[in-house]
Amino acid sequence: MKKIILIAGITALFWQSAVAQSTPTADQVVDKYITAIGGKDALMKVTDMTTSMSSEGQMGAIMITRKQKLPNKFSMVINANGMEVMKQTGDGSKVVMGGMQGSRTIDGPAAQQMTAVNTIFPELHYTENGIKTTLAGPEKVDGKDTYKLSHTTADGAVTWTDNFDATTGLKVQSVTTMKSQQGEVTTTSIFSDYKEVNGIKFPMTILQQSPRGPMTMTIDNVKINKGLKDSDFTAN
Repeated sequence: MKKIILIAGITALFWQSAVAQSTPTADQVVDKYITAIGGKDALMKVTDMTTSMSSEGQMGAIMITRKQKLPNKFSMVINANGMEVMKQTGDGSKVVMGGMQGSRTIDGPAAQQMTAVNTIFPELHYTENGIKTTLAGPEKVDGKDTYKLSHTTADGAVTWTDNFDATTGLKVQSVTTMKSQQGEVTTTSIFSDYKEVNGIKFPMTILQQSPRGPMTMTIDNVKINKGLKDSDFTAN
């Protein structure tokens, strides 16, 4: 009996060891993703980026232009049928949200989250932005095995998640929750159709699911290191 118990104990230890070895750390998941999309050296050379996207919505043709500049500036403009309907501008400390119903300024943890998410290749800069990342565990996304990472602002006030394909290392999903005048709004972004631009892989299709309904965005072009100025990120 003692021999059987000993064998069972050894088997359990081997099983626990195998599971531990097969489950990566949060840093390993991030490193695999960075390697998968082009490698740290290539990504670190990108200092500014302009991404043009298009979609079809209830208001007709939608054009979205997102600009990003290191270390922490970003803007996003949404036009529907040639008319600007929304604009976000982040200067590194606050975010100004403008729209057809006026504008408002976001600061504190919510602004910190938006800035961290909209930084160029944010995973490279989470540490310097005070973002804490942990492995939430394996999770199925559309039938695929993924590793889910949970990110939290430095003060622990805001958390969001990313899912990375366990095989390819590519990011396949992000879930963020933002506070609005109508309460908390959760948005799920699903990334697919990765293609190379200047040696770096970008998802060319993004499906966003939110309380406003689903919206599929197509990446029309990505422009890298075109010399964006700080004045491009001033709220008008």
